Amino acid sequence: MRKKRILIVDDEKDFLNVLDARLSNAGYLVFKATGSERIFERIEEAAPELILLDIMMQGRDGMQVKTDLNRNKSTAGIPVIFLTAKTNISDKIKGLQLGADDYITKPFNNEELLARIESALSRRDFYRGISMTDGLTGLYNVSFYKREIPLFFNIAKRYKKVFSLAMIDIDRFKHINDTYGHAAGDFILKKFSVIAKETFRTADTVIRYGGDEFAVIMPETDYEQASAAIERLKSKINGKVFRFLDIQVELTFSVSAGIATYDDSFTSESRMFELADSRLYEDKGRNRAEARP
Repeated sequence: MRKKRILIVDDEKDFLNVLDARLSNAGYLVFKATGSERIFERIEEAAPELILLDIMMQGRDGMQVKTDLNRNKSTAGIPVIFLTAKTNISDKIKGLQLGADDYITKPFNNEELLARIESALSRRDFYRGISMTDGLTGLYNVSFYKREIPLFFNIAKRYKKVFSLAMIDIDRFKHINDTYGHAAGDFILKKFSVIAKETFRTADTVIRYGGDEFAVIMPETDYEQASAAIERLKSKINGKVFRFLDIQVELTFSVSAGIATYDDSFTSESRMFELADSRLYEDKGRNRAEARP
């Protein structure tokens, strides 16, 4: 199970280390920032799902940092819990008015902190699920892709990590819709989604990019490994018969795919997408040629 990422921002190193140990023991992946100096750089590196933010710091205090986070589209939606020794009601009100998810005063009870963290993450997951999930297949949608792919790309570029992006398309999908109706097309899309989720690892992210096109983000995966995963997917679909009970018909379908694996030659995530997409259509062309009598 993937660990949820938390960034702690505080200028007291001893406090950072203690809280790091507590959250790590609770199963979170913890990143630390000593003060607010490199906050946006650390966010780019860590891609946190929650920020624990101290208010009383030298330089920019927590309130100023939260204001800056709100102004940036890529960080405005990250849940923030303020941690502070300040107990003044007016400070709490100000923090909540800035959009903080919670406000906890030091010293705090460890179990209470963990409960508040889990509550904030659950709210985030719920609303993200509504806005970033495809209603038909239950997969993440293109909005999720557009938010996540720059993070993967930036981490790969900064830390020389490898990851692969696959673009997948259902062959002759229009023919299925035209011949058997849109209900049959929906059946195929849902069937593909179930098989894809079963085939790829839990660390991989399967996304309905649009229509009958899907994307898969595969972290720590080179081209050979990604190709093997795509072949496993094809072996479970291509040439197999799927019975659509609504109209008592047996359907077959196949998929085409293209892969791009990160290396230093890529200047942006859009270049990776373009390469994977062009390789997808090369594969689709081969499949059409093989299908001709």
